[in-house]
Amino acid sequence: MRTLQIAALAALVAAPVAAQTAAPTPFNGFFAGVQGGWQQDRLKLTVTNAGLTSSATESKSGLLYGGQVGYDFKLSPQIVLGGEASVTGRTGSDSFDDGLGGTYSLKAGRTFNASARLGYLVSPNGLVYARGGYSNARFNLDSSAGRFSEDRDGYLAGVGYEQYLSRNISARIEYDYSRYGSEDLTGLVSGVGSTSRLKYERHQVAAGVNVRF
Repeated sequence: MRTLQIAALAALVAAPVAAQTAAPTPFNGFFAGVQGGWQQDRLKLTVTNAGLTSSATESKSGLLYGGQVGYDFKLSPQIVLGGEASVTGRTGSDSFDDGLGGTYSLKAGRTFNASARLGYLVSPNGLVYARGGYSNARFNLDSSAGRFSEDRDGYLAGVGYEQYLSRNISARIEYDYSRYGSEDLTGLVSGVGSTSRLKYERHQVAAGVNVRF
């Protein structure tokens, strides 16, 4: 009888310890992390000045950096649905001319993203996924007429792969495309009757590390 009592007590003590040390279910719960990589901003500026129209197209690259937080939920043994919010930035600025004598400098500012992803587990700790959602990018465009700043809404779409490296750490590689449409920029070009229109899109390849909770 005493042996049974000791065994029962040992089981009660061991249960909470085992629960604390048990590995969490992969891709199920909160996470937070950092990311970095390559970002290319592509823009097309169409300017009309003194009855003449010209377009300038530029593609410039820089270093991408930022962070993310989110939550994953396993819908089934192999399907994962998740949501994520991120803030990113890019180094450098882009200088170009419009072919009509105007010169410009564009600097990409912060970007907010809110997206959902749907993934498929190709192994117990490896996830292939697709992502889509909302993006808001800030840019500053300088010309001889002054500085034009705008927060532009758009969409984000991407694909990636994420792999657990340890009990609470995962790493990922991801490609994203963002498009922010075309919009008139009033006041960018000086002169009566002058107009300008900017089309803005983006490509990114980023690696990230997440801490899983």
